[in-house]
Amino acid sequence: MYFIITQNMNQLNRTIAPETQEIKHLNFPVCSKIVGQTGVHIYHLNAPVNEVLRVEFVFDAGIAKQTQKLIATAVNKLLIEGTPTRTAEQIADGLDFYGSYLQTRCAVDDAQVTLYCLKKHLNKCLEIVLDVIKNAHFPDNEIDIYKKNNKQRLKVQQQKTSYLCRKTFYETLFGETSPIGSYSLPIDYDNFSRETLIGFHRKYYAENIKYITLSGDVDAGVIEQLSQFSASFTPSQSKNSYKNSEITPENKTVKKEKSAQATLRVGRNLINRAHPDYRKLQLVNLVLGGYFGSRLMKNIREDKGLTYGIYSVLESYLDDGCFYVEADVNNDKTHIAIQEIHKEINIMRSELVPQKELSTAKNYLLGSLLRSIDGPFTIMDRNRILLDYGFKPDYYDEFIEIINTTTAEEIRDLCNKYLKPENLVEIVCGG
Repeated sequence: MYFIITQNMNQLNRTIAPETQEIKHLNFPVCSKIVGQTGVHIYHLNAPVNEVLRVEFVFDAGIAKQTQKLIATAVNKLLIEGTPTRTAEQIADGLDFYGSYLQTRCAVDDAQVTLYCLKKHLNKCLEIVLDVIKNAHFPDNEIDIYKKNNKQRLKVQQQKTSYLCRKTFYETLFGETSPIGSYSLPIDYDNFSRETLIGFHRKYYAENIKYITLSGDVDAGVIEQLSQFSASFTPSQSKNSYKNSEITPENKTVKKEKSAQATLRVGRNLINRAHPDYRKLQLVNLVLGGYFGSRLMKNIREDKGLTYGIYSVLESYLDDGCFYVEADVNNDKTHIAIQEIHKEINIMRSELVPQKELSTAKNYLLGSLLRSIDGPFTIMDRNRILLDYGFKPDYYDEFIEIINTTTAEEIRDLCNKYLKPENLVEIVCGG
């Protein structure tokens, strides 16, 4: 038997690279808004994906609102563990029957309950969700299980240098009373009661909601259902304020016996996303340690072989922010690693970034932006940044223009402005 193979004359020639072009504009889909009967804002984005919907119920119930450690997180995690009319199992089975599920998340500035479901089952799912949010019961047995599991999980975390370094870093920069530096001990799980959870829930979940987002296969009927749902709540309008300028960070070493490696962080508190310099600092961070081709990676991983991975990060909160470099190294190499981190920062403070390196970093950063909006849910995530910080709809077009026009001189000047050695704190945790 013989086969005759013919070649498609229009077949791609993969030896020739595709044409590239500079990213100058982003046709970013901005979500629309309606205001419910009681004033609750509902933000919606129609981008059909197999009749799937994601609904985020965002509450002003983040860690910044707690007056006792663990309360905000515990309430958020235990919301779905039972109401007076539904057990945790009935809630899970009821949603599963409709091919749906709930996720909860508690962060510094807010907390949320997220529903994933098919459009045709939205109304039935909202009945369950409304019961969960309004009538969370916090059964004693579920609280006991939660405490036991999380105490054990925390004890395991406390054996890791990465956890201890992270905890010490945030406590040093922001203070232990800050929601960012609010880390708990196992005993803290014994210090809150069911009554405390109920009180926090009534104040921040049962009656008030920050806003609702809706993305996926959205139509007028879906929006109407969410509008009716929102009528059970009034909008919360409080603002978190926790920035503390009186903290004086200092270098710290945390001993962890029998640890073969050490975790280190070098960083400082810094501006947040609302500051005009933040977007250019994102480029500074990328060049220094924000991706695999960064200077820290080339020096400390590839050339020196001191670590498997090292990276730098910009973190933004609604009322604060920080920058840090983190790596795991052998205990006897921490001094060399920190020395090399400062060396790379000082080079960026004194020398101009070569144009080829700067262009590569810009292309990577803008390409990452495009990859981050590859579906309706991630597009809504980007919209939430606009909502939370009060940015205008053209924020991302401005971002592209700012990155494209940032010069090597500006990179150097920003490093001198924000990354002076005397402002950087060093935290080391290891054996």
